[in-house]
Amino acid sequence: MATMRKTRPTQSRAQRLKIVTLRRFIQSAFVGFALYVGTRHLWTESASLDAYCPLGGVEALFQFITNGVFLRKLHPSNMVVLAATLATALLMGRAFCGWICPLGAVQEWLARLAQKITGGRRKGWLPLKLPAALDRPLRYLKYGVLGWLLWGSVSAVVPPLEPFCPYKTLFHFELDSALAWSVLFIILAGSLLVERFWCKYLCPLGALLAIFNKISPLRVHTADACVDCGRCGTTCGMGINERSENIRSLECIRCLDCLDACRRPEAIDIRAF
Repeated sequence: MATMRKTRPTQSRAQRLKIVTLRRFIQSAFVGFALYVGTRHLWTESASLDAYCPLGGVEALFQFITNGVFLRKLHPSNMVVLAATLATALLMGRAFCGWICPLGAVQEWLARLAQKITGGRRKGWLPLKLPAALDRPLRYLKYGVLGWLLWGSVSAVVPPLEPFCPYKTLFHFELDSALAWSVLFIILAGSLLVERFWCKYLCPLGALLAIFNKISPLRVHTADACVDCGRCGTTCGMGINERSENIRSLECIRCLDCLDACRRPEAIDIRAF
């Protein structure tokens, strides 16, 4: 007698829409929080956005362990936020980048704006897709930035990234130098031209969290029902085009836009292990 083959339940179209809506709500909430903290700091002596940055915990870690002190402008809360971010990464990989990071959300919105201005995701000429020969080596830059950051934090007094931090220029409105204006222009223009420009090529926190994509249990899974239509690759803001049984790309930020784009619920879903 033939045996019935058990199949995993897949997310329905309505369930996927709820996931997309939830992600957008969470992104908007964290962008609002970043703007609130940034503008409040302009008028009061309250903690700045630096105190809530998980990357600040990375920058402060060596000095705290060896000397028992924090770098100037950082706070013990940086360690708490870093610990929470790493705990999330252990379970869901780079989900912080796709769901929580305010800078990531702003970049995503700018890319959507560029698409609408130039004709939509399929017909518009923005954001650009860099050729693989250029895109692939550029992806390694963020690991170099992370290495420089860790090396610089050994003897630093202030966070090494502080003069170039896009968070400060975007959410703190600290545009008091040519360098700050330059950083703001590069981030905004880069995000309009290449979707998630900072995430793909320069973000040291993204580089740190990327390694967790290889070990986190929760991930996107594609099944044999996939017909390689290419919708998920076209939709992916991080430019992940390959179809594999278990997607563990270091670039995946768990945004789940691929689930929203797929028209075959049985072809792609979220799985643990």
